[in-house]
Amino acid sequence: MGKNLFTEEGLKRLRGEIAELERFIKIDIAKDLQTAAAHGDLRENAEYQAAKEKQSLSMTRLRELKQRVHNADVVKKRDFPEDIVTLLKWVKIKDVESGSTDEFKILGDGDTDLDDDTISYTAPLAAALIGHKRGEVVDAELPRGVRQFEVLDFGFIDGI
Repeated sequence: MGKNLFTEEGLKRLRGEIAELERFIKIDIAKDLQTAAAHGDLRENAEYQAAKEKQSLSMTRLRELKQRVHNADVVKKRDFPEDIVTLLKWVKIKDVESGSTDEFKILGDGDTDLDDDTISYTAPLAAALIGHKRGEVVDAELPRGVRQFEVLDFGFIDGI
């Protein structure tokens, strides 16, 4: 399995999510199971079955998160060239068809924040733009179909 690229902050957030999920499994779900088991026959106990299902889903999510951390690689500005679109950069693009412009930041796993216009490098649009220079037109295969975008400008994000 390949490396998952993170900013330091993104990896910190993921580790916090793991700690919270471990606490949830050990304390909250354990209480739910104990309470449901006290109600009698476990084969016909819907409350117990629901708690077991919640436990199973939580354990699966925990394994996935731990795998992402295990394969984590923290990236820094020095890891990337300045003259192409890469992680740790803000990017301004223009939709060739509509002429509308948009600006967003490309960061690592765990950093996605659509309210802050931040997308992961694994997002289809980011993946299509990475490696391109100003003025280049890029075909991006998005959920709503293939779109063309012109790279107008980009630069490293301050403070990262």
